[in-house]
Amino acid sequence: MVLLTGATGFTGQRLLPRLLQRAEPVRVFVRPTSDRSTLDEGKVDVVVGDLCDSEAVRSAMDGVQRVVHLAHIRFAPQLLQEISRAFEHMVALSSLRLMSTVSSSSVGEVAQAEQEVRRCQVPCTILRPSMIFGANDRSISRMAIQLRRFRWVPVFGDGRALLQPVYVDDVVAAALTCLERPDTAGKTYALAGPRPLSFNDIVTALGIAVGVRPRRVRIPVGLALAGLSFLELAGLKAPVTAEQVRRSQEDKVFSIEEARSDLGFAPIEFDDALTRIYRP
Repeated sequence: MVLLTGATGFTGQRLLPRLLQRAEPVRVFVRPTSDRSTLDEGKVDVVVGDLCDSEAVRSAMDGVQRVVHLAHIRFAPQLLQEISRAFEHMVALSSLRLMSTVSSSSVGEVAQAEQEVRRCQVPCTILRPSMIFGANDRSISRMAIQLRRFRWVPVFGDGRALLQPVYVDDVVAAALTCLERPDTAGKTYALAGPRPLSFNDIVTALGIAVGVRPRRVRIPVGLALAGLSFLELAGLKAPVTAEQVRRSQEDKVFSIEEARSDLGFAPIEFDDALTRIYRP
């Protein structure tokens, strides 16, 4: 039995069909508030509950030998506390946000969760993806909608900061490989695109994919932070946070050589992924 958490999320909706192609039974653990319309409940065993509820976690883990944990990694220790003697392996999704130098409670939360997983001394492989993108994601797809509607996109700073977004199908493939490879337990792999791209490069490529010549509206970082501070004092909600603006100025460049070597990780080029999404 394989347990999948985060099955109704962006990555989970793409990983679950791949799990169902295999011979072993699959169980999904979903929150009561999750939209279960994407689940074929005739093919999967569904446990509804909260990952903070120890009884629900115990029920979900009953008879499970392997886990693919796509929900926030902070919940991984709760799952690992309920393993049986027959338990074999967990593949847990973390995040390369851990590498950010911008002070953030979310970065600390991820770091602490990874430490707790290692202290459990249970076979577990940790995958750290960069920004995951694909059809209907929360980042690139939203930018595409912006471009199609208005033909412009806001750019904080000069747009030269480097990113290394990773296509969702490549993350799914890596997770499945690790699930079949118990020798990866105890290791941590960075998953990112094949090469870094500036934000300007990403906007240009996306414009080509959706058939728009994008106009960049440049917003000085200092001005953006001052404006966000004012909105916060006024009790108004902004579309971005100061933390996001600061992080947008970081170079997010990562080595994926270990994943290439151990997992055969071969991520698709950004332009090729956009062609799959927008010109199938």
